[in-house]
Amino acid sequence: MLAASFLVNRSMKTSTGLGSIASEDSPVSAQLHEKASRYANIELDLLLYGETGTGKDTLAKHIHELSGRTGSWVGINCAAIPETLAESQLFGVMSGAFTGVTQSRMGYIEAAQMGTLYLDEIDSMPLSLQAKLLRTLESRGIERLGSTTFIPVDFRVIASAQRPLGPLVDQGLFRRDLFFRLNALTIQLPALRTCREQILPMFHYFTSVIAEHFNRAVPALDGHLEWVLLGHAWSGNIRELRSAAQRFVLGFPLLGTVGVGITRSTAGLKTQLRLVENELIKDALKRHQNSIDAVVDELDIPKRTLYSRMKASCA
Repeated sequence: MLAASFLVNRSMKTSTGLGSIASEDSPVSAQLHEKASRYANIELDLLLYGETGTGKDTLAKHIHELSGRTGSWVGINCAAIPETLAESQLFGVMSGAFTGVTQSRMGYIEAAQMGTLYLDEIDSMPLSLQAKLLRTLESRGIERLGSTTFIPVDFRVIASAQRPLGPLVDQGLFRRDLFFRLNALTIQLPALRTCREQILPMFHYFTSVIAEHFNRAVPALDGHLEWVLLGHAWSGNIRELRSAAQRFVLGFPLLGTVGVGITRSTAGLKTQLRLVENELIKDALKRHQNSIDAVVDELDIPKRTLYSRMKASCA
């Protein structure tokens, strides 16, 4: 139900608990804080791009926290909105508007008065609802179902998407006018595989926080497990890395399945680097559906090098 995707927080304090990636000691906190500080007080709508687990929700909440807005943080998962209930849930409804409605109630947009409306997974919103949302964003107000009274709402919109909206517009899957309305400011959150220098510092941070939470000692991370971490694809990004740290602290297999990852080896540095390299190439080929051009562009290597590595791995 949509109610499960609706979150209101009146007091936004950065969590230092198990799920936090933005606390003061976190290796990603400085980057998040810099981005949040830059955009917090600009009264324009904001669009966040990034794969699942890259920290879009955390960044959006931090921007709200620093914005000085006195109203609520209202988060909506657009992928979870049933079309049949969407209008009443978003815009509110008047008593007697349709069968079963015995009292008037505000919708999620009205609940964001003086606060921030966070539209998570906006790329999954149905086209029919996109048109209604566009009118609300342009007028900055709503009419509840069953009423013709316009209710002005002072709110800022932060939307997030896993996929770039431009190609979706070209495919007819996202409204062009809504895209330009949301695209006033954009932030691209990088995938973890593109900044592997952050993997080990973040993993160490997570293990220390998790070990404290469960009142356990922080396990030792040997060189082999470091290679496993550095060579893994991390399709779930920071969220997946945090889960791996939790399993590690609790004594379960690092990547969830016994035997997953690079096998323990006494080989030299050159051989171990080649193993990591092979894992990165296999992951890139899988994600890009074996498109050589896309893989060489992401990994920044010549085609002849890629073909050489692929040939060697099959030998």
